Amino acid sequence: MTIFEALKLSRAKLAGAGIESASLDASLILSYLTDLTKVQLITHDTDELSDETVNHLNELIEKRISGYPIAYILGYKEFWGLKLKVTEDTLIPRPDTEIIVQKALDCKVHGPILDMGTGTGAIILALKSEYGDAVEAYACDISKKALNVARENARTHSLDVTFIESDWFSALGDKKFSLIVSNPPYIEENDPHLTKTSLPYEPISALTSGSDGLDDIRIICADALSHLESGAPLLIEHGYNQGKSVATIFTENGYKNVETIKDLAGNDRVTIGFLI
Repeated sequence: MTIFEALKLSRAKLAGAGIESASLDASLILSYLTDLTKVQLITHDTDELSDETVNHLNELIEKRISGYPIAYILGYKEFWGLKLKVTEDTLIPRPDTEIIVQKALDCKVHGPILDMGTGTGAIILALKSEYGDAVEAYACDISKKALNVARENARTHSLDVTFIESDWFSALGDKKFSLIVSNPPYIEENDPHLTKTSLPYEPISALTSGSDGLDDIRIICADALSHLESGAPLLIEHGYNQGKSVATIFTENGYKNVETIKDLAGNDRVTIGFLI
């Protein structure tokens, strides 16, 4: 089977299964298997593939059809221009999360910064790549496996971040920060979305947080008060329909200048408040 024939068949299978990104996913999977770029797949489209490669391709296409995320198949996801390793122990970074990075950069802080529940390290590595030596960067996660992935991503991009195994603030002592960011679990325990798209394959502990999805956000907002420097911001990502509820949690905890920022689709996505 030639590369052209393999791509055509793979795209047809994915499209027939309702995969919206069928053409792109087929190209990405074959690039992954052959070490050829998407351009090279076109210029080498008459090259014959080995039976082993064809069999592996068919296995991965069927896996993708089952709903398995393309990022887990490839083992990486692009975020803020960084190629980040992802595994089933980490959430897959979403484009909407870049909103919290941009807002954090707008704050122009100079002291230590902290990312709570870092996962792949996407947010803190994006911030460190922009802030550089101007800030000390810290990140924590309760998952050892997630921290191992985050550390590997930091080494890959030569970014100096201190990673700490911690259940939210429990292992941070009395250290204070000039900025704290978090993309915590915020999905309701019985949300029907948990059975759709890629979510069934992602770690449930990084997705859900109580009956209304806000349990962890309540903990972060309350406990961050003793870890923020005077005037420092707290930024939290949340669900599209949680903006008002999260803003209320911020104000009830005494944060000032509380604001909810929308994502590119116009949905509430990040809430920020300041310790004043």
